[in-house]
Amino acid sequence: MKKVLTFDKLRFAAECRRLEAAVVASGFVPDVVLGIESGGRYAAELLFDGVEHCYVSLRRPGTAAKQGALTKVLRRMPRFVNDALRLAESWVLSRRAPRPAGFHGCLPEGLDGKQAILIVDDAVDSGSTMLSVRDAVAAAFPQAYVRCAAIVVTTDKPLIVPDYSLYLKNFLIRFPWSADMKK
Repeated sequence: MKKVLTFDKLRFAAECRRLEAAVVASGFVPDVVLGIESGGRYAAELLFDGVEHCYVSLRRPGTAAKQGALTKVLRRMPRFVNDALRLAESWVLSRRAPRPAGFHGCLPEGLDGKQAILIVDDAVDSGSTMLSVRDAVAAAFPQAYVRCAAIVVTTDKPLIVPDYSLYLKNFLIRFPWSADMKK
C-alpha cells in the first residue's frame, strides 16, 4: 500500500538537501541544473548554490486540470479525503501504459557548452516528461554528461527512472505547492 507524505516548506528544503547529498556522493558535480517547471523548478532552486540554473516547461495534460476552482475545493477537504483521492489517482495512473511525450519546448540557452547537466523534477509518475526533456538535452548537447534527479518516483514502471531519487514506488508526496496542500 502506498503512503502519502506531506512536505511543508521546511521538510521540502531538507529533502532537497538530501537529494543534493546523494548526487554529490555519487561523484557527479553539475555545471548547470535544469529544473522542469513547475515542481522541478522549486526543487532545482534549492540545489547546488553557485551553479548556474535554468528551467524548461513541459507539463502533462492533467496538471492544468488541477488548477483554479478545484484547488479551492481540495484545500477545504479533510486530509484523509485528499489522501484517498491521491491514492485513487495513483491507482488509475498505474493502470495506464506510459506513453512518451514529444518535446515541444525550447531548451534554455544556459545549457550551451555545459559538460555536466543535472535535470531535476519534483516527481516522476509516468516518466514521460523527464524522458522527453532528457532526450531533447542529449540530442542537442551530445557531448554533455546528463543525469536526472527527482524527489519521488511514484509508479512501478516509469519510462525513465532518475539516476537519483529519495522515494520509490510506495510513496506519494504532497508538496508545498500541491493543489490539496492546506495553507
